[in-house]
Amino acid sequence: KVNTKHRYIMRNNSQNEQSPAFQFYAGDWISDPSRMRMTLEEQGAYILLYCHCWRGFQIPFDFEIMSKMCNCTEEKIKKLFPKFEHLFKQYKDKHGITYLVSIQAEAERKEQATNRAKRSAAGKKGAEARWKSDDV
Repeated sequence: KVNTKHRYIMRNNSQNEQSPAFQFYAGDWISDPSRMRMTLEEQGAYILLYCHCWRGFQIPFDFEIMSKMCNCTEEKIKKLFPKFEHLFKQYKDKHGITYLVSIQAEAERKEQATNRAKRSAAGKKGAEARWKSDDV
């Protein structure tokens, strides 16, 4: 039987390289319509869950665990979560356990991967040009 209370998987392998940080654009956060509709308490809970999703790629959709991640009561997170639930997508694993993934964190992760690939290609192209010019 799968332990549903403590199953928190990090997908950290060579294809899912884990970055320790994400870009945070103050202007985007301040002007975001979703954020403007949240109370300060809801914003705090959202950003904490976002950070946990960033580190672990996913979090269990379990109010007990989520309340601990946000340092609040289970009743409080049950009240707060519906205000920002649309910013997460849910999926079930092969054991039927439901997880949450931050939509924004996944978009940021894709952007970072694209930027890494571009920098790598540019570096390889530069090295190739340098070594070819040294042969002349």
